[in-house]
Amino acid sequence: MSTLDVNHIDAAHGQLKAVHGVSLNVAPGEMLFLLGANGAGKTTLLRSIAGDHRAYSGDVSLAGADISALPAHLRARAGLALVPEGRRLFPQMSVRENLTLGAATARDGPWSVDAVYDAFPNLARLDRSPAGKLSGGEQQAVAIGRALMGNPKAILLDEVSLGLSPAAVDLAYAALAKLREMGLALLVVEQDLSRALRTADALIVMCEGHVTLRAKPAETSLDALAAASFGHIEGEAA
Repeated sequence: MSTLDVNHIDAAHGQLKAVHGVSLNVAPGEMLFLLGANGAGKTTLLRSIAGDHRAYSGDVSLAGADISALPAHLRARAGLALVPEGRRLFPQMSVRENLTLGAATARDGPWSVDAVYDAFPNLARLDRSPAGKLSGGEQQAVAIGRALMGNPKAILLDEVSLGLSPAAVDLAYAALAKLREMGLALLVVEQDLSRALRTADALIVMCEGHVTLRAKPAETSLDALAAASFGHIEGEAA
């Protein structure tokens, strides 16, 4: 059974339809990458799944339970976490304080500040440092750690590598690989197609709100991903 099931989500910004009937499934221990150019609808889809943006049709299930009617904070309490684009940390608060906020909607589970520091050893020495003073890679680690503090079943990650150095991106994905090994379901929005091909268990490409390609990395190529990012077909490719 999938951890996260998304069925026929439609979402809009006013009169502009941004997501057209998108469906996807993420299994335990699976990393599904969501690709596409800017404006493809990826962030709107993630926010709709998380409950931060109102979808006007479709449904979302988490570990078999329908959470479509729940507001964002109750979806978080059910075990769905969002790491937003740009990290959205509180810059004047310390690393520990930012992490502790993630426990506000926590379920029972193994994650604590100390457990996050075990997963991200570089953060332990920054415990009392203001989050706004950290590097981009360190801030991304805090944002992922904050999501883990809720003891989620599935994590949605928007633009993991945005604004990060290559070394910081490598560290972020090394941490995500550990989470995948622990059985978390990971839905990752990424612009780096090469990274996606090397890392993903499965790939979905969107263009203008439509799914234009679904594939396993071994079944596709960089050229095919790029082509799908810039021209959609009717319906969804199998």
